[in-house]
Amino acid sequence: MDLTEAERMMLVKKKEEICGLTLQILDMAHDRQKKLEIKKNFTTIISLLSQIASYSHTKHNLTEMTKAISLLFLMMDEETIHKTWQTSPYAIEFVCNFVNTVRFDFTKKDLTINIPKMDLSIFKTSKS
Repeated sequence: MDLTEAERMMLVKKKEEICGLTLQILDMAHDRQKKLEIKKNFTTIISLLSQIASYSHTKHNLTEMTKAISLLFLMMDEETIHKTWQTSPYAIEFVCNFVNTVRFDFTKKDLTINIPKMDLSIFKTSKS
């Protein structure tokens, strides 16, 4: 099924929003004081990707991407505890680039309706 033009434009705007969020993240990547804001932006990105995926197909595994972002959060927390911030900016840059390269096939997913089998024996006529 094809998407309407309005649906396509909505999805393109969501991709543009993801790009904008990653640009904000990149501006903050070297400042560990901005860790919470970076995490919030990544969480918003995950939500936007999920919304886009509900309208489309992708070859990327979004579950694995979510796990990778969660691991990045752990790395950021660990570096904050140890008062270092050396690895995180590079990992943040990598993840930002990765989320911007997720490609979607903008066609509607087929709707599948599973109808359970029903016992229609009440409609059978009994022969006497």
